[in-house]
Amino acid sequence: MKKNISLLVSIVFFSIYNSIILSSQEILWWYDLKDSAFGQACAGDIDNDNFYEIVFGCYRNDSCVYALNSEDGSLLWKYNTSTTTREGCNDVAPLIFDVNKDGAKEVIVPSSCNPTTFCFNGSDGSLLWKTPTRGSDSPPTIGDLDGNGDLEILHGEFGGYVICIDAKTGRNNWEILVQPKSWIQTAPTLIDLNGDGLLDFIVATWCLNPNDTNWVYAYRGYDQKLLWKKPVGGTVYHGFSIADLDDDKSSELIFGDYSGTLYVLKSATGEVLWTYYDKDFYYLGSPVTIADLNNDGKCELIFTTAFSVVCLGNNGEIFWKYNLFNDFPSFRGVALSDLDSDGILDVVFGTKQGKVIILDGTTGTQIGSIDLQAHLGKEFSIDHAPLIADFNKDNKPDIFIVGGKTTYPDFTNNYGRAYLISFGHGSSKEWIMFQHDEHRTSSLCRKDNSSNFVKEHKSCQVEVSEDFDKINVLIKFNENIEFNLSLFDFLGRTVEQSTHYTSNGNEYIYGINKSTISSGIYYLGIYTRNFIETVLLTILN
Repeated sequence: MKKNISLLVSIVFFSIYNSIILSSQEILWWYDLKDSAFGQACAGDIDNDNFYEIVFGCYRNDSCVYALNSEDGSLLWKYNTSTTTREGCNDVAPLIFDVNKDGAKEVIVPSSCNPTTFCFNGSDGSLLWKTPTRGSDSPPTIGDLDGNGDLEILHGEFGGYVICIDAKTGRNNWEILVQPKSWIQTAPTLIDLNGDGLLDFIVATWCLNPNDTNWVYAYRGYDQKLLWKKPVGGTVYHGFSIADLDDDKSSELIFGDYSGTLYVLKSATGEVLWTYYDKDFYYLGSPVTIADLNNDGKCELIFTTAFSVVCLGNNGEIFWKYNLFNDFPSFRGVALSDLDSDGILDVVFGTKQGKVIILDGTTGTQIGSIDLQAHLGKEFSIDHAPLIADFNKDNKPDIFIVGGKTTYPDFTNNYGRAYLISFGHGSSKEWIMFQHDEHRTSSLCRKDNSSNFVKEHKSCQVEVSEDFDKINVLIKFNENIEFNLSLFDFLGRTVEQSTHYTSNGNEYIYGINKSTISSGIYYLGIYTRNFIETVLLTILN
């Protein structure tokens, strides 16, 4: 049952740098549940009302997937994924995407107890398709792996498999055994590893036998050929982040394992660039979030360990460390946004004792917090990463998070609650899905070959280049040809409507002014009478 409250709590304190501190927070609404939600929710306008809806799944005592209207917390729809013999353990971060390119968004949710992946129509929660699987804790990713213009959904499975599902129909395209006697818990992170202009994928293992070696596996997307593999010291849960840390124009893969080690690998070869180990980490289970926190042009790495939130520089030096001596940060990781309008990204995360904490990105100093366990009045553990956006359009950033109490095998007394909290007065750069984007890259600091590549086709060639204030897409055709262009954001929203062009001298340059578009991942669609080409663009402002 949903309730409304307006609770204003003043927090007046100052950092040693006299920076602006968040002075208030307000609980805008909450929604009561029968169990916790794990992973992270996802937000998008799935009913075309110009407001985001927030979608998340709950564990087995609840068994439902929920879509809430973000402006007031009311229920848009819910779907119970249980059967007569299995509960619906919806403990995977969902995905919102226009899977069939019809202009309407769908919701993709893999389930674990009921081994099925569901695709719902976003507007009303009706079932578009469902696909039997081996069960999954792996967040789904989506992309065009074979360059044919159709989308594929990938996620890991129990038993050591990765499955590829046709996004439009739900057909099982293929399934590969990565490593027996393991689980693939990581999302299959999508990236062009070999420079051929097509997406590849990387996964890692969670071995069930502690004596087995865990590995990272890199596969070519269109035929699943193993490109390389690398052993690691412990099980891996949350997978990979992508950035060019050493400024060599190629990307690195950054991740942690349960030995407490952080790894930085060259994405093309798996070569270890450097590692960082701290015995006090105990484990490193969260995704590594990557961004330029102090605006110096270099990437920082932020992650959670057993008792701390840690920020490293791009060369592995400690930038700052925030310790929670009597609490545990959620191993789902952190979200980033500028919540106090100082031009610096702030770090937001939940804790096992029900707190939402905000840290200044440059210093690691706490600048805001709220105790949701105290508000609820009973045990409230957050095993969920936050979402950040101006959900109610009042020009203030809001934070969405879910917590509760989950025990098993007797789960009949479990409970949960979803909260939307208004924090500060900042610009509210959005963080609206797990690991930031549908390729699960966890990065606001990408300067890799994903946005600078050449794609060869029988009918056209595409070259993408970037300067200080502009992205230039050079399209070369084999002949003078008429075509349309459309630019979409990573949620499938049209940024620029389809426009008719004619190539001049077999070439056309499409320019994007970076000052008029937000940072993020975009798709440029090139449509001719004979073929469709999609170009992935990563834009950083």
